[in-house]
Amino acid sequence: MGAALASENSREKRYAGVFARIGAYLIDCMILYVSLILWQAALYVINPLLRIIRSGQQPTGTQFHLWVFATVTIPFLLYFALILRTARQATLGMRLLKLTVTTESGGRVSLGQALLRSAVMLIPFELNHASMFHLAPRDASPSMAFWIGTAGVWAAIAIYIISILLTRRRQSVHDLVAGTIVRRAG
Repeated sequence: MGAALASENSREKRYAGVFARIGAYLIDCMILYVSLILWQAALYVINPLLRIIRSGQQPTGTQFHLWVFATVTIPFLLYFALILRTARQATLGMRLLKLTVTTESGGRVSLGQALLRSAVMLIPFELNHASMFHLAPRDASPSMAFWIGTAGVWAAIAIYIISILLTRRRQSVHDLVAGTIVRRAG
């Protein structure tokens, strides 16, 4: 019985903790934001919002949100999903912190799992965009709806972090939905 308990404890220590996971995510976001600046510069000539602004009008929140969804959210989603399908099964931030993403049984995640995991992981990101573009007034102080939306974003982030702290295999909401685990490599 002692050997089985030691084996289980050793396995649990291999699950990535909340600080390593947040650290990897922040590293990935820094990389993505630098890339995003270059991406947005390249897209400048086709940005439909510029035509609206040049015509003397103000783009709507929906127009801003659609542009950001197409040029920010989708690239973020593809980065997180497709890079998990590589042989290393880890984003650049995860590789730096020696983490990998596997199925619950230890195998390589499928494309469907990687896309689902990434989409659910980015829900707070999209809630933030919805709050910024649809609830934040342009010419006035922030409304109560905006503050409720912002609180909702932080509540979602808290739920994701609390999930890591409370689940046996340190799974966040997106891991639970997609059937994945973040492990320490090696």
